[in-house]
Amino acid sequence: MNTSSILYTAAVLLAVGSAPLCAQEQSVSLSLQEALELSGRNSPELRIARSRLRSALGYARQGRAIPNPTASVTNEDLGEYSERYFNLSQRVDFVWEGGPRRRWAEARASEARAAFQVDSARIALDVKRAYVDAWQQARVVLALHEVDGVVAEVLDDARVRFAEGDLAGYDLRRLRVARASVGRRLIRADVALAGAERRLGSLVAGDASVPRVRPGAAVLDATALPFDLVAIDRALARRPELAVARSVTEALDAEASLARTSMLAGTAVTGGFKHQSDGRAGLFLGVQLPIPVLDRRSADVDAATAEVDRSESELDLLRLVVAREASLADSRLAGARRQQALLGDSGIEQAAQLLSIARVAYDEGEVGIVELVDAADTFLEARLLASSVHAELWIAFHELEHAIGGLPRG
Repeated sequence: MNTSSILYTAAVLLAVGSAPLCAQEQSVSLSLQEALELSGRNSPELRIARSRLRSALGYARQGRAIPNPTASVTNEDLGEYSERYFNLSQRVDFVWEGGPRRRWAEARASEARAAFQVDSARIALDVKRAYVDAWQQARVVLALHEVDGVVAEVLDDARVRFAEGDLAGYDLRRLRVARASVGRRLIRADVALAGAERRLGSLVAGDASVPRVRPGAAVLDATALPFDLVAIDRALARRPELAVARSVTEALDAEASLARTSMLAGTAVTGGFKHQSDGRAGLFLGVQLPIPVLDRRSADVDAATAEVDRSESELDLLRLVVAREASLADSRLAGARRQQALLGDSGIEQAAQLLSIARVAYDEGEVGIVELVDAADTFLEARLLASSVHAELWIAFHELEHAIGGLPRG
């Protein structure tokens, strides 16, 4: 999707969101890719995640910065004699501290990038779920509209036949109950569809306008489903949550290394110029060195080492969770594909043919109201079953995609 089309769609969404209430019932059609791109541009959650990323990267860069020198001027007035000092002090980072500090900064930067990937993947999955839900709710409303139209036509005909004495009162009442039942389900389905499309619109628009966004046509192609994947292996290699945990462990290990070598932390070198009132002047140099006698920082070392052990254990636990999620997602997709294969297209086609045959037979007086209502119920349930199975299939697909850290290219 090019930039101009994205901006055009965004303008349409803004116009829909700012229109009067009656115009808000109109919906804008978007493809899944368009919905994802607009959500990526407009999502407040993603903007927050980007801000966290920039903040964390800034702190990581600052962690590698060399400390600034400190300048001072001192004047000692002793009556006829005085001294003036111009000092410049520099804290010393020893060579053996440079490696751990660099590892800490790189690990924190990697943690921030991986955390942003976690947020992005979660938001994208929310959009995909909302997209499939809106698609399914639209199919439910469409099926109910079809059945409601058939029952309404037959009900009009039945009223005429009943008035002419050609139809029993029981059949007319049975048909009225069927129409009321379908109508009730249709009203509830309309409300559910409006909620699903507005939820998708809120994820796409990113503001309080909450426009109605409907999924585009023919986006769910069951033939596009993958392939045989080693789900657990790919999840352990690709999930950004594991990258976050590994980076945290690496940063804590770097902090532990610094704690073990920090007994001389605080060492500083001071140099400057001294001028005396008797005309003597010259340069001087001094060193400030902590003496690790009373505090050898052993408690800090123990605490830092314990933090590393805890982080490594949490990483092991997270590997188990990720592997379990990938295995379950793979199983759900396999089960959804079996449901799709079991349903096939024949059941839907036969239900549609059954309703058509029953309608013709009713017009010719060969079947009664009960048989026609039964055929309509069968057609409706078949359509709802088909949309439910197809939606479950694609939800399982998107959840597997999330669970394994993304699909391979191509």
